[in-house]
Amino acid sequence: MRFRKKLITEVFMAKQQRTIGIFVIQIALAIYLVITGLCLVTGIGKSISSSEIAAVTNIFKNANLAKVVSIIVGIVLIVCGVMFAVKALITDLGKLDDFFKYFTLIVWIVVTVITLINNFDDFKTGQVLHWLLILAKNALIIGGILTIKNGK
Repeated sequence: MRFRKKLITEVFMAKQQRTIGIFVIQIALAIYLVITGLCLVTGIGKSISSSEIAAVTNIFKNANLAKVVSIIVGIVLIVCGVMFAVKALITDLGKLDDFFKYFTLIVWIVVTVITLINNFDDFKTGQVLHWLLILAKNALIIGGILTIKNGK
């Protein structure tokens, strides 16, 4: 009984080791989210090749509404990216980190779904590999967010 309790504690309560891989993922996510957010806020998103930015900016027919949504999503991504950088470089902020991690995860899942729907014409034009590449990139981002450990 004692061995079983110890095993459960070690498996489920073990802290994530700080590895160079986790550090690189956190920094890469932070950079990606901040740059994507800056592109959405400033409106220069069309100048870079990002299906996500195009999908978010083209979701509404009303240009003013599209700009407002782009700015809001951009600010959210910038804040989340900064939080990932703080967590990677400086310190763990506990429950605040967890909130931003899960909030970013939800926002990015929504962005991914919008992007995949927006690019569904790739199937009609024979560019299935492009659609799969978008799916893979976003799955990597979502997986990276999930690898970041929870705070205290």
